[in-house]
Amino acid sequence: MTGTGRRVNPLRIEQMTVFDVDPAEVITIAADLGVPYVSFFTVAAMPGARLVTAEKKQAVMERLRDTGVRVDTIEAFPLRRDLRRNEAAIALGAELGARSVVAVNFAEADENRAAEQFATLCGIAGEYRMNVALEPISMGMTRTVAQAERIVLRAGATNGRIVIDLLHIMRTGSHLGDVSALNPGLIGSAQICDGPAHVEPGSLPEEAAYERMVPGEGTFPLVEFLRAIPAEVVLGMEVPLRARRESGMSALDRSRLVVDATRTVQALAAL
Repeated sequence: MTGTGRRVNPLRIEQMTVFDVDPAEVITIAADLGVPYVSFFTVAAMPGARLVTAEKKQAVMERLRDTGVRVDTIEAFPLRRDLRRNEAAIALGAELGARSVVAVNFAEADENRAAEQFATLCGIAGEYRMNVALEPISMGMTRTVAQAERIVLRAGATNGRIVIDLLHIMRTGSHLGDVSALNPGLIGSAQICDGPAHVEPGSLPEEAAYERMVPGEGTFPLVEFLRAIPAEVVLGMEVPLRARRESGMSALDRSRLVVDATRTVQALAAL
């Protein structure tokens, strides 16, 4: 709670931020920094990422129990025709206590077929009492908030949601007004980072996966973004800092940098 009475969004450390450490260590970092939520990869999503696997499940669950940190989301599940092949990874997420599955659309250009695939994924996740949140991404077929909204609404699944990542808002030329215009109940979660005003189109995958900026270091409208999302929505900090990692900065110190900067922006947004 702030002086204005507006609640700040609960925070989540995205595994992409510290993809170079084991999942159990991500939980320890979150606990050390007072962050209540984490996200995990349970399917291969990026080179070098350390997945939660069946073999690592017990250690992760013990660390969750010992710290009180909770798993909020698992990711990233591409829309496809044979979605049942990912059911084991969804079931694993459910065992960890995850509330939501993040979906992305890299390949399906037809929105009707994408909606059908999204509905199928929602059906599978629903069997485990989980939501599915479609994330529009600048490198995919579903790139904008408006496209994601159409697909989710066409799917008609009661557990269908949207992830709002500020990086992809900026890189697709979308507007924060598109976020504000959404039914708040459709917003499953949000993700914050910073970046320069413009990058070369060919560098988008590299930026998104490995080299984003700490909130406050770039030009993104961070305060306006936080004011556009409901205060109860979990705010993921997705800020991979490969250059700092390669220079020797520890995962804990990188995470502290991101968390402290995000809390500063939250305080400004609450004024």
